[in-house]
Formats: sequence, C-alpha cells, structure tokens
Amino acid sequence: MTDPVIPIDFARRIGTVKALQGVNNGPLCYGNVIDVTHSYKELAVPWVRIHDPNWPHPLEVDIHTIFPDFSADPADPASYRFERTDHYIQSIVATGANIVYRLGESIEHFRRWYCYPPEDNEKWAAICCGIVNHYNNGWANGFRHGIRYWEIWNEVENPKMWPGTPEQFYELYRAASTALRALEPDLKIGGYACGGGVFNELTYGFLDYCRTHALPLDFLSWHTYPDSPLKPLSMGKRVRAMLDEYGFTEAESHLNEWNYMRFPPGATWKTMWTDEYVKQDILERAKTAEGASFAAATLIALQDADVDVANYYDGQPSSIFCGLFNYYGVRQKTFYAFRAIRDLHETGERVSVGWEHGRSDLYACAAISPCGTKATVLVSNFSEREQQVRLVFDGLAEGSWVVERYALDEANTLKLVAAGMEKEVEHCMPRYGIVQMKLVKA
Repeated sequence: MTDPVIPIDFARRIGTVKALQGVNNGPLCYGNVIDVTHSYKELAVPWVRIHDPNWPHPLEVDIHTIFPDFSADPADPASYRFERTDHYIQSIVATGANIVYRLGESIEHFRRWYCYPPEDNEKWAAICCGIVNHYNNGWANGFRHGIRYWEIWNEVENPKMWPGTPEQFYELYRAASTALRALEPDLKIGGYACGGGVFNELTYGFLDYCRTHALPLDFLSWHTYPDSPLKPLSMGKRVRAMLDEYGFTEAESHLNEWNYMRFPPGATWKTMWTDEYVKQDILERAKTAEGASFAAATLIALQDADVDVANYYDGQPSSIFCGLFNYYGVRQKTFYAFRAIRDLHETGERVSVGWEHGRSDLYACAAISPCGTKATVLVSNFSEREQQVRLVFDGLAEGSWVVERYALDEANTLKLVAAGMEKEVEHCMPRYGIVQMKLVKA
C-alpha cells in the first residue's frame, strides 16, 4: 500500500472553520472545589449547553430546583429559588461562552422523582417565562445575560427522561414554545434533544406537530454516541435533509450531546451500567490518545455536516462522561484535540483539502489567516495502525515558510517534534495520533 498523500491548496478558500468545540455544563463542580474556568477560556468554548449540571445531584438549572413548589404562583418572585443557578450561570458567562439553557430536568436513571409530564402545561410554561425574564430581563432581582437559546426538555424517547407519551410532550412543547415566543420574539426556541437514533416516529411526529400547529422551532437538537467519526457526519446531513423536508429550512441543527463510545466485545449499553469494568473501559478511553484522535476526527468531519452548534458531553470534571479532564480538573489528551480545533478556527479561513473524511482512517482540515502569512493544518489518524503520510502544500505566498509540527499520541501531548523550512511534509503518525502543523511565512 502506498503512503497517503494529502494535498492542501491554501489559495482555495472555502469558508470558515466552524467553532464546534462546545461542551455540556459549566466549569464549576464538586461544590466549587473544582473550577476549570481557565481551561474553558483557553479552549474558547463557544457554547455551553446546560443539562445534568452537577449530576447526579443537581441543585441548579432544573425546573424543580428553581421552582420547588408547583402549587406556588409563577408571577410571584418569592416562588423561585434562583440563587444557586445565578451563581452557576455567572460562572459560565465568565468564561466568555454563550449558553444553551435546557428547560426541564436532569436524567434519572433508576427511579423517577422529577422527570414526569407536568400537571399543568400552561403553568409550567409560565415558570419557564419567569426563568427567561430573570436571566434576560432583570426580573426578580435578575440579570440581562441575553441568553438566546432555550431548549425544551431532553431525550423524550428515553423513559429515564420522559415516562409519558409522545403526545403529552408535543402538548408541553406547544405550551412552552408559544409562551416563550410571545414573551420575547427574538429567542431561539427548540428541542427536544433527541437520542435513540433520532430518525424515529417520535421525531417525525414532533416535526409534523410543529408544522401543523405553526409552532416555533428555531433549532432541532439531537444526540449520538458513536465509535466512528463518520456517523455524526452522516447523521448531520440526514438531520438537515429531514428539517428541510418538513419545511423548517431556517431551523438550525444542534448536535448537543456526543462522545466516544467503543464497546468491548460482547458489551452493550446495558452492560455498561451493570459491569464496572466495562464502564471503566469505555469511559476512560475518552481521555486517552484514542479518545483524542476520535474527537479531532469528529470535529473535522463535522465541518461538512450541516451542524450549527455542537456540545461534547461532558465538560464538567465530575462527570464520568468527561473526556477533557480527570476528576481533579487536570487536562487529558482530548482537551488538546479541542484546543487544536480552536487553533484552526482562530487561524482564519478554511482552505481546500483534497482528502475524503475517513479515507484510510485519516481526517484532515486546514486554514489560513486573512493576510495569508499564517496557516494551520490538523490531521488525525483514527486507527490502530501507524501511518506514514505526506502533505503537499500549494497556494502559499512566495518565499520561505517555517513549519512547526506538534504531535499528540500515546507518548506526546501536542509536543513540538519538528521544525523546518518546508513546502512538503512527510510525517509518521502513530496509532491514534494527531499532528498539528503551524506555518508562518519567514
């Protein structure tokens, strides 16, 4: 087999590198003992979606934590308990990230306490309006954060999140979405954070219901936990086509939960919850070079997936699903894959890479600065085998260019491994390896 050759044409600019390094949940956890605000800032996290904050015992964001007595009056500020959520929201705002606020409850795996259809949809919608008013309009000694994205519920197909019927959810969405639109017309309103394969009767029924009743649907949010970076790419294209088919051509597509899930032979989702060794094998992979190469490959592939917002699950170090940090907030390999995507985005304009995503398990993306004197290249080898690759650079300005190579693999964490004056680079990529190249005109 000949070595892969990846041609990059820096003269052919094809748009922007999308900032898709969003996460779920804020930088504070373990009662504020762990604070990764500095790391969120370094990643320039563009979007923080709030769902399962401080799980499994959330004390903020969820409706019941803010409005503990459903018999109380939603118009009375005294009915709300905003203090903990105020602090949590402020910690996210301080990172510079935008917020996607999930209205609903956190997941309850083994017993339902709060994940039930509300007793009164209109009252529940009024409570949501109170929350929006508090954080956007200063109501109840509140704030003017300008939170635009409001997501109604999460994973309705999941009995751990919604033991009711699809029709009950559709009615809840009707009540909440119309109330929020009337309250603040410029809000981005959406849902329902669909998992379970996305393309199912519940989703089709939801889109049909929204279309039939002319309900607001500014974004459809969806989830996937694959073991191939090509799956989010293909799903993103299908979601876009599905939205267009139902007439929601202006609605955004939000992949607001994703992570790496490679199951050992014979293991299933059920096994993961019942076997601690399987759980450890699956979830620790997300922190390793393997998980990092998957994350880099996925974020590269998503550039072509018609996805507007993406949120990795999870960002908070206390989560067993967090691949960015360990439980002490120490950065793991995958953190640096996200930082490499940040570098691509901040470089400037995306350029043409003559390479199909996933071919030979390689994924590549490149960008050049507006003035054309700096460029960045990122390649991920998401495979078990070492690969010798050759990158051929074309379309650079005349003159000498310094190329610095940074490697991320089992032995390195974006370590500078080579530098020189090059227009063509040969690089040996270890298994599950990433190479970042920074080009500067001398």
